[in-house]
Amino acid sequence: MNRIVIIASAQFGYHIDTYYYCKYLKDKYYITYIGWDHGLPEITLDGVDTICVNRQYGPYRIIPFLRTVWLKTQQEKTIVFIKYFKLLSWFIRSIRPKNPMVLDIRTGSVERNKLVRYFHNTVMKIEALFFRNITIISEGLAKKLRLEAKATILPLGAEIISPTDKNFESCRMLYVGTLYNRNIENVIRGFSEYLSQPIDTIKISLTIVGDGSPGQLNALTAEVKRIGLNDSIEFRGRVPHDQLKPVFDNHNVGISYIPLTSFFDDQPPTKTFEYLMSGMPVIATRTSANKQIINHENGILIGETSNEVCIGIKEMINKLNHFSSNKIRTSSRDHEWSQIVDNLYIYLKNIK
Repeated sequence: MNRIVIIASAQFGYHIDTYYYCKYLKDKYYITYIGWDHGLPEITLDGVDTICVNRQYGPYRIIPFLRTVWLKTQQEKTIVFIKYFKLLSWFIRSIRPKNPMVLDIRTGSVERNKLVRYFHNTVMKIEALFFRNITIISEGLAKKLRLEAKATILPLGAEIISPTDKNFESCRMLYVGTLYNRNIENVIRGFSEYLSQPIDTIKISLTIVGDGSPGQLNALTAEVKRIGLNDSIEFRGRVPHDQLKPVFDNHNVGISYIPLTSFFDDQPPTKTFEYLMSGMPVIATRTSANKQIINHENGILIGETSNEVCIGIKEMINKLNHFSSNKIRTSSRDHEWSQIVDNLYIYLKNIK
C-alpha cells in the first residue's frame, strides 16, 4: 500500500474531518497522523500511526514538529496531506518539494475583527500559492478566497452517531460544538423566554456540550443558575467525539446555532449533518449553508436573536409529531463520510 501523512494542528481525533479521512482511508494507505498534543484524552484508531508532538517548549516547539514531519515524509512517493496549518503549510511544501502534496482548507478566518480576519485570509491565500493540489470545504469559501479555479470541493460529512428512532413525546434539545465566538447566550435567553410564557406544553430540556475560551463555560453555568434554569439546562463540557453516542441517543432535537455573520455564512455546519444523520430535526440559524440543508421535513430555520430562538422552539414543539427519524436520516445519506472519503481516495490517486 502507498503511504500518506496527514498533518494538522489538532490532537488526533479532535478534528472531525481528518479523523474520518483516517477511518475510511486506513485500509487503502499506510497512514501517519501528525498533530499537537493538547493534553486531551488520547483517541486512537487501529491501523493509524498517531504522533502527538509536545507543545511545552514555547516558540521552539515547532522544531520537533517539523523534524517529525521531515522524518515521516522521506519517501518521495509518500502523499503529504496538510489540513491548513497557518504559517507552516508553505514551509512544509518547501522542505518536501518532490512529495505529492495536498492543502486542505476547512474554514476561513472567523475572527470578529475585520482587519484581523482579512489578514488571516490573505495569509491563507498566499500560502495556497505554493500548492498545486488544493481541497476546500465549500464553493462559497472557494469564491471568498478566490480559489474556485484551482481548488476541488471536498465537502463536509457526517456519521450516524445515534441509530435509534427518536421518541417525540418530549423535547430534549441538544447543542454540540464550540462555545467560542458563537453567542450561545442567545440560545439560553431564548430558552428562558419560552419557559416564561404561560403555555401548557410537553416536557422540555436543553443540554449543551462543548467548551470555549478560558472561563466561558463557568460563566454560562453561573448565569443559568442565576436565572433559575439549572434544572432545565445541563452543561456537559467537552465530550470526545467517540463518546457522543449516548448523548445523541438521549436527545431528539438538534440546535445548530451559528451567528449570522459574513465569515460564518458559507461555513458548512458539522453538527447540522450529525443531528440529521442521527434522525433529529434541527433548529438552525438561517446561514446560507444551513438554508441548503434544512427544509420543512427536517427542521426549522430561525434568526439569531433570543426572541427568534424562542419562536423557533415554539414552532419545533408544535411540529414534533410531524417528524420521522427514518425520513430525516434517508434525506441526509449523501453526506455520509464513507461516500465523501471514497471521492477523496479517487482524488488522491490522481494528484500531481
